[in-house]
Amino acid sequence: MSSAPTSTTPTPPAPPAPPVKHSAREITLISHSPIFYWWPIWLLGYVMALITLVEGHRLAIVPDGAKLEATEWSDAAKKNPTAYRIEIKGSTTVLEKAVNAPAEHAFKTRVSQKAWMAPVYCVILLITILITNIPLRGLWSFLVILMMIVLALIISLIPEGWDHLLSAISGMHIYINMGGYLFIATAVLILWAVSVFIFDQRTYMVISPGQIRVCEHIGASIRNFDTTGLSFEKQRDDLFRHWILGFFSGDLIVRTHGAEKEEIRFPNVLWIGWRLEQVQEILRERTTVTNP
Repeated sequence: MSSAPTSTTPTPPAPPAPPVKHSAREITLISHSPIFYWWPIWLLGYVMALITLVEGHRLAIVPDGAKLEATEWSDAAKKNPTAYRIEIKGSTTVLEKAVNAPAEHAFKTRVSQKAWMAPVYCVILLITILITNIPLRGLWSFLVILMMIVLALIISLIPEGWDHLLSAISGMHIYINMGGYLFIATAVLILWAVSVFIFDQRTYMVISPGQIRVCEHIGASIRNFDTTGLSFEKQRDDLFRHWILGFFSGDLIVRTHGAEKEEIRFPNVLWIGWRLEQVQEILRERTTVTNP
């Protein structure tokens, strides 16, 4: 008895598993110097200069003991003097030049008649320098800002409060002309731009799925660390620096794992909360690649 041969269809081999793609993404964190927080100085300086230009007032310098009296009065209500006479002892080159110069060039120096502008600018300048060099963390930062706001409001609500305050301090009046605002603002802007866009870019931390590369100082060598066991800590408790001036910046502390544990401090990292979320995504990508 013969049996008919049976035919078997070969099973096609299973398709190979797609290769795991390693992410080429990396994130660069920049550590900025304290001068980054000085942007209100140059910005406010240009604002003050613009206000002075719009007002259109000029500065006349007269010697001590000068006497001023009105010589002509306007017809409307007989209240506003339209012409003045100045009596001075000796001579002054400023007035002599003004007499012979055209009306639009008689007094070239532009200055605002608002008594509060220059004192406020000086106070903001000093506070910015102080706060950016002496960090106040936690409740101290909040209390200092609150006291400054309350004090400024009280002085501003009093009629001619700034003028009376400065007059009480030995008749001290602070005025800055338009050229002074422009000089300070431009000088600080140049220093700020060079620091932020050139020097600060040399202090960085590059994070990729497998490792981090760190350059802690300008001209320092680049060090590599494995991301295994890496921990990140952010400090953002200085209300003035981190929240008001720093665009939600913060100080970053990185702790390495292994035989030689190190603590790397990166101050003044912008948008530190959002950037750390991106770092965690990259670290999770490495976990997914090594544990398919």
